[in-house]
Amino acid sequence: MIVTLAGHVDHGKTSLVEALTGVNTDTLAEEKRRGLTIDLGFSYTDIAGRRIGFVDVPGHHRFIHNMVAGVAAHQHALLVVAADDGPMPQTLEHLALLRLLGVDRGIAAVTKSDCVAPDRLEDVRRAVAALARESGLHLSGVVATSCVDGTGLDTLRRHIASAAVPTSAMQQQQEFRLAVDRAFVINGVGVVVTGTIHSGVVEKGMEVAVASRGLSARVRSLRVSDRPADRAVAGDRCAIGVGGISLDQVGRGDWLVAPTTFAATHSIVVDLQVLADFPRSVRHWLPVHVYHATSHAEGHVALLASPPLTAGESAMVEVVLATPLHPKFGDRLVLRDHAMEHTIGGGRVIDTAPPEKARRAPKRLACLEAKRTDDATLAMRSLIELQDTDIDTFRRVRNLTEEAFRKLLDTTDHVLLTRNTRTLAVSNAKWSAALQSLAGQIAAYHKAAPHSQGLKADQIRRTGVVPKEWLDDALAALATAGTIAETGGHFHEPNHRAALPPDEAAVLKRIQSAIRAPDQPPSIGDLAKSLGMPLRLLEALINRLAKLGFLTRAGDHRVLLPDQLDAFVAVAQRLAASQPGGFTARDFRDAARVGRNLAIDVLEYFDRCGFTRRYGDLRRIVGSPSTVNRA
Repeated sequence: MIVTLAGHVDHGKTSLVEALTGVNTDTLAEEKRRGLTIDLGFSYTDIAGRRIGFVDVPGHHRFIHNMVAGVAAHQHALLVVAADDGPMPQTLEHLALLRLLGVDRGIAAVTKSDCVAPDRLEDVRRAVAALARESGLHLSGVVATSCVDGTGLDTLRRHIASAAVPTSAMQQQQEFRLAVDRAFVINGVGVVVTGTIHSGVVEKGMEVAVASRGLSARVRSLRVSDRPADRAVAGDRCAIGVGGISLDQVGRGDWLVAPTTFAATHSIVVDLQVLADFPRSVRHWLPVHVYHATSHAEGHVALLASPPLTAGESAMVEVVLATPLHPKFGDRLVLRDHAMEHTIGGGRVIDTAPPEKARRAPKRLACLEAKRTDDATLAMRSLIELQDTDIDTFRRVRNLTEEAFRKLLDTTDHVLLTRNTRTLAVSNAKWSAALQSLAGQIAAYHKAAPHSQGLKADQIRRTGVVPKEWLDDALAALATAGTIAETGGHFHEPNHRAALPPDEAAVLKRIQSAIRAPDQPPSIGDLAKSLGMPLRLLEALINRLAKLGFLTRAGDHRVLLPDQLDAFVAVAQRLAASQPGGFTARDFRDAARVGRNLAIDVLEYFDRCGFTRRYGDLRRIVGSPSTVNRA
């Protein structure tokens, strides 16, 4: 367990940690010279058989950013208040920051108890307990302590040991993330980074990414709470030896993350809680400093659906960043004003996906409301009822492992559609209704235009009967189900044949008779002569009838009926079965009992369709008979 300290400057945080662990966490020369904690300090000890880590944070208001960097939501707070001073300004600010950062459990130590009278000590203890209650910090006790005579230290140790709790199952279902607070080089080890694991699991040999640059690295060594380990989990403080990067490529403010969860963002939607003592209103585009774990960026607050916020108010806002950060759903942000004199407030991250259109669009605001729930399954169900949902973006924002996300998808009623590199989840009810509407549109068109073979995709798209981005998938789904068919780029009911005008129907009958009559179907030129039609007019009619599925152009000078083409396909299949190595044009001619010219025309047509392929003088079947367009 990691215990993070909080409290006003010079109230004895560093001395208390040294009394508990034997380690003075002020390691910087400036800290030793001034007797003031400036940066984070770390120490570890065993208490009642449990390994406990302590994060000592600066209490001076000028170093609030370093205090924020040392706090993670699943840590335990140790609130330190000196008995002689009592609660002071940074006591209140640190309590507010703990609440904003999601730390809601802790223990309080009233230090320097040897310096005051018993009545004063009790007054301070009561004041500390009241302030903690008001801030939402649940204390297991308020212990009077003294680093001079050891008063209360054993009691404090017992409280800390009993507070250690296992990592939640939800954190184990999330991808690995560690907020880096230090980076350095150790001879024989290489680059080492330290920090607290916010979620997931890390193991030796694992591939990770350095989030600021998207660099790939490998975990070469691992220490948890200053001891060698092969594995670490959420809540652990660890040192990781990383290979594949140099020291100038990683530092405080970076994240080590599982490569599958890497996703930088310039836009963060957050449930902002303005502190009760912030002296101004939070207006649209207010410049702010944004603190996320060990990271910092400048940005602006964009109000979404609320008027300017005053002290103590809360609302969902968007924080637009000048440089990217790497938060996930449920993380905590702290906002300070541009002069860094006041903490504005903070809150929980709702979304990190930038708006596709207007940030205040009603549909986007509805989707953000759906995303606010902690229940990822409920959020997904609500989202796909509102809009097509990019499942990879949802998983990354929620930081779910692939296994956990697959289980989530299994519990939602949806259809997955692919758009370029994106996979979208679509409401199954909406999808079914769209397919029904599309099939109905095609059937209605047949009644309205019986002379047409069907509708082209562009014609359907213009009707808006289904969302444009769904159309290709919807047509494919109906075709696969046998509800519709495609002929020459026209989509129609499977049994539909265009009702030709009487004059064209009469010519078609003559063409069919002329093609069927001889053993060898005539060329188009011979057909024109036998019908007494100009070649140009006959070719135009044949092209139209071929598009409508009544004929097939098997070559520049050859036209066939669909059943004739079926017969030629059957001949090729019989030859391929008896001659696996391939068959010649002569073989085909003899088996089909047709002339050489017709045999060559048909085989070349099969080649163009992808049904056969020529290898020298031989042909082999390489495709399905369905590739042959009989219509």
